[in-house]
Amino acid sequence: MTPRPLPAADHNWWHQPALVLAVCGLVALFLTLLVPGSSFVRTLLTTATTGLSVLAVTRAATAWLHPSPRLLPYLYFLSALIGAVLGVAVNLLLRAHEGELATLLRRYPDIVARTFGVLVIIAGVVSALFLARDRNRRMEMAYHAERAKNAEQEKMLVETQLKMLQAQIEPHFLFNTLANVQSLIDLSPPEAKRMLGHFNDYLRASLTRSRDAHGTVAQEVQLLSAYLSILQIRMGERLRFAIDCPPELETLELAPMLLQPLVENAVRHGLEPKVEGGTVSVAFRRAGERLSIRVSDDGLGLGASSGDGVGLANVRARLLTLYGDDARFTLEACDGVTVTLEIPLRP
Repeated sequence: MTPRPLPAADHNWWHQPALVLAVCGLVALFLTLLVPGSSFVRTLLTTATTGLSVLAVTRAATAWLHPSPRLLPYLYFLSALIGAVLGVAVNLLLRAHEGELATLLRRYPDIVARTFGVLVIIAGVVSALFLARDRNRRMEMAYHAERAKNAEQEKMLVETQLKMLQAQIEPHFLFNTLANVQSLIDLSPPEAKRMLGHFNDYLRASLTRSRDAHGTVAQEVQLLSAYLSILQIRMGERLRFAIDCPPELETLELAPMLLQPLVENAVRHGLEPKVEGGTVSVAFRRAGERLSIRVSDDGLGLGASSGDGVGLANVRARLLTLYGDDARFTLEACDGVTVTLEIPLRP
């Protein structure tokens, strides 16, 4: 039978021995005052040996055995009692070797009897303390497990909401794109062919990203490039875009389809209503140990592109679920709208 590993909380291993020695010191002082002429040092040695034996046997039993919660009280009591008897036996053998055992039994038989009675009481107290500590630890582990379960459920909920949002967005985008391709076939076959090429790239990147739990910056750049290229053909010269991503950042981890709602928000609410259109820029930068992503447009600003939109709210919720307090989301309005995301670097 192999011992189970000690919990992470046991790295302060000296806490329990220090507490045991402090209690043994108080017991030794009490016994010294109770027995006239007794030595405090000798009594302290006796109580300390007994206390540390109780601690050693109890910890060894809990480390090697795997009792059910129903049997824990009996295990703790029996371990504490065995440890107490072992500690007293060691001290009695030392006293017998020095010729003190016979004198002790002859002069203070009632004290010896009361000592064993006290040992039983101490064993019960120690077992109750260990049992309470074990229950507290189990409750703490259950609490953390429940928190982790709730966090995972919240993450799944956000991902489900994202997929629902994507399911609502994509049909509209797909039907518009197909309608544009159909109209371009008669007006400009080369443009129709070019749009179909970008549309194929977008579908391939979109399907791959939506099925992956993790992705890379390069994959997100590919998706955004295909998406904006389609919109650029539809809007003509009214839409310009630029994606700036240093090659060393392309292999970094990035959640799938995290940026598309931001780009779509910029085009739909910032640039499409503007007569002369404008430019969408996506820039990736490294800021220390964080990845900074800026999505900006020079459209109509917050008057048309509300910061409380479904897409932006979904991105905020997804960042909170994926990165917690390590992620930052800022929204600025200056000659358009700029959204900045900062997330931890994950290769």
